[in-house]
Amino acid sequence: MHRYIEQLISDIRQATWKIRPPHEIWDGVDPDDEVENEDLSYVEETIYGQKEKISAITGIRKELLPPPDLLNIEQAELIATELEKMLNVFNFFPDFPEDFPAHLRYPFLINIWENEYVPLSFGELHIELCSYDANECPFPGYCKICNEITAQMEADENPQSKIPDEEIDLPF
Repeated sequence: MHRYIEQLISDIRQATWKIRPPHEIWDGVDPDDEVENEDLSYVEETIYGQKEKISAITGIRKELLPPPDLLNIEQAELIATELEKMLNVFNFFPDFPEDFPAHLRYPFLINIWENEYVPLSFGELHIELCSYDANECPFPGYCKICNEITAQMEADENPQSKIPDEEIDLPF
């Protein structure tokens, strides 16, 4: 398995060499203008974008990713870290709780591998992995957002509550 993982990591790193050229709407755009980048990323995604599977966008077929139960903690951590780095290069950002261990991320990454998203030239496309419902949260013990949302909803339903009305800090 060691040699296979080395080859897989090499393939994952090489996948980042195959970045598509930017869409023509990006011609003449200031790359440092965050507002314009965010606006054009949205336009590229919703108007010009065609959804594709992550496997097609990255060139890494799902069959190449070993089942999580065949990996030890270090192997799962290594592959998950490399996959996330690669996804970030393709402007995809899976939303994990900040302190969620890398080896536990691997099964989540495999589960989204055949999902379809619009590849973006620039910007960030966040992939939500949680429904933000504390009863359904896939990150028990790690996710703080679900509990904050539940507390805020309870406060909204009960105005006499002593919970302060603050904005919830989402992970993106």
